[in-house]
Amino acid sequence: MNPLDFLFPRDLYCVSCGRPLPQQGGEDVALCHRCAGEIEWINGRSCLKCGRPLSAENHVDICRECADSPELPFSRGYACALYSGRAAEIVRDMKYREKSWYADTISALMAKKYFSLADPDTGELPHYDLIAAVPMSSTKRESRGYDQAALLARGLSRRIGVPYHTNALSRVRETDVMSSLSAGERRQNLAYAFSAGCDKIENAFAGTILLVDDVYTTGSSVSACAETLIMAGAGRVDVIVFAIGADVRRGEGRPAVVESPGQLRAKGPT
Repeated sequence: MNPLDFLFPRDLYCVSCGRPLPQQGGEDVALCHRCAGEIEWINGRSCLKCGRPLSAENHVDICRECADSPELPFSRGYACALYSGRAAEIVRDMKYREKSWYADTISALMAKKYFSLADPDTGELPHYDLIAAVPMSSTKRESRGYDQAALLARGLSRRIGVPYHTNALSRVRETDVMSSLSAGERRQNLAYAFSAGCDKIENAFAGTILLVDDVYTTGSSVSACAETLIMAGAGRVDVIVFAIGADVRRGEGRPAVVESPGQLRAKGPT
């Protein structure tokens, strides 16, 4: 822990706007009511496959993106918020503005999402044998200084009591930046990019794995990772992310723009 955290605890201020927070009463979500109110939380109808919020025009239980991708290897996905506005800004701050501590609040929100999945009659929660994270390339990790998905997975593990295995997945091949690629180009870009750590945790792969990432847009990264885990023997892979794209059919609308680190640094901190 940074020694300054003892003098200026980060959970006293909203991670998004910096306003002082009221007494949290045991809460560890450092997000003020105003910023929380600017996030489109996923509490209503959502896709039974990826967890994307369903648009009013969509009258079935699966989003249009998943309807066009029937072979997705993971079983179920969950997301906290729509990837737009304040939620997208928080993610970009964590990833590109060196604000790694945002992962603590984001993982707390992801834990709340997990606990909201309890059966209303029995209180039973989805069971997972281990947590894995979508791994970052070693080059990018060295440049950034941390892997945000790993930080989220570690924080989620601590809060929901499911072990996180740091060696469950590794990225064995460098890939191109994907923000400008189509869904098909992303899948091709990620082919054979991941490896499962079967030699150390092979017994765990027979169970159910919860795969963690920060954002789900086309699902290419989590799909490639889920496929790798299943090929290693996983019985089931579910996915949980903080933010997810809108319910649009491929070719319709415009996906959320993910700015490059250089563009964000040029703008300066917010």
